[in-house]
Amino acid sequence: MIDVVIVNWNSGEYLQKCIQSIFSTDNKNFIEKLFIIDNNSEDLSLQQIKLNDKIAIIRNEENRGFAKACNQGFKLSTANYVLLLNPDTQLLNNTLQDCITFMNKTNNVDILGCQLLNDYGEITPSCSRFPTPSGIFRDAIGLSKLIPSIFKPGIIMADWDHKESKFVDQVMGAFMFMRKSIFEKIGYFDEQFFVYYEEVDFSKRLSENGGKSFFDAEIKAIHTREGTTSSVKAFRLFLNLQSRLKYAKKHFKSSGYWCVWFCTFFIEPLTRSVSLLFSDKKNEIPDLFKGYWLLLKNR
Repeated sequence: MIDVVIVNWNSGEYLQKCIQSIFSTDNKNFIEKLFIIDNNSEDLSLQQIKLNDKIAIIRNEENRGFAKACNQGFKLSTANYVLLLNPDTQLLNNTLQDCITFMNKTNNVDILGCQLLNDYGEITPSCSRFPTPSGIFRDAIGLSKLIPSIFKPGIIMADWDHKESKFVDQVMGAFMFMRKSIFEKIGYFDEQFFVYYEEVDFSKRLSENGGKSFFDAEIKAIHTREGTTSSVKAFRLFLNLQSRLKYAKKHFKSSGYWCVWFCTFFIEPLTRSVSLLFSDKKNEIPDLFKGYWLLLKNR
């Protein structure tokens, strides 16, 4: 059986669609409990939920961040498997059955990811490499975009079409199907990460302890990327950069951390600005500078 953990923050109609897919005819029999951890949402997303005895809602009085909220759900879980799911994700009819079948016959996989499709049915990148100072530098100066045949992306595996199944460093936190025993092995998410990089850090610690993550291209789900944060782009950028710096400080040597720090404050503001200026996203430039201003204020 499966426990599902969803962290909600102003997810609107996305949350309701996600829940409907979880309790579809083909999926509901695999569900032991759905834990919805709400980070003090101000919209009507919770009021739209049709409650049943398998749904538990935990309401936080403040936004405690993604990592802390996930841990609330993980610690309540009692099932053999835990599925961390974004509220802007929808399961297909055979998603849970396929996950259980795979994990029951494969003993050397701790985290399972699936092929994520956008709203148009197109495959979207959902696996990442573990960050390195050199990889972050390549991305910062744009080499992975200008010469992708030579310089692979440092983190997101956008150079791979995600059409084959294989072991990977990390699968996206939008859909992480995990054995409950994983928490006994490496603990929970590191709560110093408010949001972003908590699943990267978790997968890194798992790998260092001999655990493995696997991407199965035969299992599918729908994911509306950035569906619940598209209205707060500046704040999202600030949180992403802040978490990346925390990850670098935790996992890199001092020289590696300062390399990431230099890229963050001196290289990327310029390269990101140029990229937006010569694209159809010029209107996002104010959000870009606002995000970096927030980072400077909170450094």
